[in-house]
Amino acid sequence: MREIVSALAAHNSEQESVLISLDIEDDKMFLLHFIIGTYFGPDLRNTHHHPKKQSAFQIQASNLPTKDELKGSLMKRAEIETVYHHILKNADPSLTVKPRTLRGYFNRKRYDTDGDFPLFVDLFPRKLHPESRIGNQNKVVKSIVFINDPDTSCMRRDCLSRFKLLTGLQSFTLSLNIDVTETVSSVSPNEVENESLEPYTAEENDGAANPRVCVTGAITEAQAGPAMGLMDIGECDDAYLFRISLPGVNRDERDFSCEVEDDGKVLVRGVTTTGEKEVHRYGHSFEMQTRNLCPPGNFSVSFRLPGPVEPQEFTGSFGTDGILEGIVMKKLQKQNA
Repeated sequence: MREIVSALAAHNSEQESVLISLDIEDDKMFLLHFIIGTYFGPDLRNTHHHPKKQSAFQIQASNLPTKDELKGSLMKRAEIETVYHHILKNADPSLTVKPRTLRGYFNRKRYDTDGDFPLFVDLFPRKLHPESRIGNQNKVVKSIVFINDPDTSCMRRDCLSRFKLLTGLQSFTLSLNIDVTETVSSVSPNEVENESLEPYTAEENDGAANPRVCVTGAITEAQAGPAMGLMDIGECDDAYLFRISLPGVNRDERDFSCEVEDDGKVLVRGVTTTGEKEVHRYGHSFEMQTRNLCPPGNFSVSFRLPGPVEPQEFTGSFGTDGILEGIVMKKLQKQNA
């Protein structure tokens, strides 16, 4: 497996320093991994071994901290993505990864077969920086801090030059008008869920046995706004209940369908109505200045319930709150005489 990040020893007359080199051919993935590793680092306690605010690359060039050396702060993953998009706002649009690729970068685990694809866990191991979800909305990462003026002395010069050439930036210092270092300290521990059903695209299926939701079409391109495709599943003795978040989806029966199969597979198809370039209301035409909501178009959401069901005993409702709720009876197991 080819190493994505390699540490090279550089000798001088006084000491040996370690320089980080990114062996990533694709410019988009190089920029993504460089930004995350340079502008974010472990949220360290003030210790002798690890001075505060070291980037992930600096940590890689020395030693990983222990759990005891990390603070228990939480950072929204959306804030990390905001920094990424801010840095590339003036770069060629082709250098920004698509949302589903970005989601895969954060969600996937390291396997020997994907050694050429950089991942978030390469910089922030799950055992030190677990992910969780606050309620049903914000996904957060533990013990990570934003660095607006990073020390890049641990990086090879060719990596720094490549970053400047691709982004057009001459300085590594960022000036942001948003508070990306705010920790979610006011959240009750009961609100933080360590396990959740994260939407993923068909290409990202890792074959896990746990129920997961697959989204395709327009909603995979959503940049921000209400979460699309989030799902909850409930179970009682004789039935399953599921809820799916579908804000901005047309509820007309001609454009929307929900099908349940014998083996428990659920397939939802529909059309999103947000994300237009122009919105016409009450005789006025509004040219949209921002378009963060899901773009208009067809989509599908599919997942599998924990067991077989009786499709003819399915009832569903799609409320004005954008939540699709369905209840379907379990398939009765034949009893041996």
